[in-house]
Amino acid sequence: MRDEIKRRLEQINELYPKSRLEKSKERWRRLWHGEKPLDRLPFVAYPLTVAYYDDVDTPEQRLMRSLDEFIWRGFFADDFIPVFFTGCRQATIPSMFGAKEVVVGSDYSAVRLLHTPEDLDRLEPARVLPGSLAESWLRMQQYFVEETDGQMPVHVTDMQGPVDVAGQLWGYDNLLAAAYVDPDRYFRLLTLTSDAFIHFWNAQKEVIGQERFVGTHLFAWDWIPEDCGATLSADSMVMVSPDYYEAYYAPFHSKIGEVFGGFTVHSCGDFSKAIPAINRTPHIRGINAGQMSVEQLVENGIDKRLVIIANSGMDDADRLFSLIKSEHLRADVTIHPWPCNENRGRPQFWTKEDRLFVKRNEEHLLELASV
Repeated sequence: MRDEIKRRLEQINELYPKSRLEKSKERWRRLWHGEKPLDRLPFVAYPLTVAYYDDVDTPEQRLMRSLDEFIWRGFFADDFIPVFFTGCRQATIPSMFGAKEVVVGSDYSAVRLLHTPEDLDRLEPARVLPGSLAESWLRMQQYFVEETDGQMPVHVTDMQGPVDVAGQLWGYDNLLAAAYVDPDRYFRLLTLTSDAFIHFWNAQKEVIGQERFVGTHLFAWDWIPEDCGATLSADSMVMVSPDYYEAYYAPFHSKIGEVFGGFTVHSCGDFSKAIPAINRTPHIRGINAGQMSVEQLVENGIDKRLVIIANSGMDDADRLFSLIKSEHLRADVTIHPWPCNENRGRPQFWTKEDRLFVKRNEEHLLELASV
């Protein structure tokens, strides 16, 4: 192990002693299993220096930036657990079918692979192709493990769900219409993309190792017990009716949930009309709404047995924790942005007043999370 990594790991171990990690993991475990809180509700602060989903790094860059992030935020008494995360690129699973990535500025997507129904008929099962984006994530995850001698856990990379992978391969207009006009091909493609999801999830678990694998990308700085299933993104849910979701999304989400012991789903936008149908999906365990508030989820009938993965600003934290307690919600809360000084500078540049400001926010959050 390189000295620069060894020194950082020693600092991380001092900042996050075993007793601290065990308490935080137990808080998360009780949340996900619907048990009485240990001593308070769990919460985590937003990342301080790393844009987990947007930054595009080499393995070396992501390793060192992550280690420094873990150190800089280690003095804050939330339930953050240091875990590596590779990044987010929408072409990951499409690349397993041979689709090329398209990069326009900071926007990443995939070249449409299917142009005719016959193209779909010829589509072969996905695999991790040499030189593919999927393979690059596996290499990065392996690099994290090797460079730290396996001392640090590693997240699964960001995983799009079967429908959104299929939408990239064929185009959403073709895909969504095919459910009605060409259902056999629709179900064939969704079976292939579901199998690709399962295959790549398992490939990552094998590379990382069962004991180090953290099965969530919701959020990339979050923690989840190992027996809580898979996480998937389904941003196209905002485009469909409850009946469409139940007939053409739910079977494939449920399939993934059956394989992994549950699933958590993310979508941006307003998918409130589909919430009753989402509640009924077999094996669902959690939900993350990118642009909907927890209040909106509650108003539209979210099943309170689900874990709601939520954001809150410091200004709204009082209201959110009050809602969680009064409605008996199970919520995984990220405080966004990081509850520090307005300059958002790195901690080594903070003044004494900056640190006192952070300490007051910490104390306030701990009080709000008390039970």
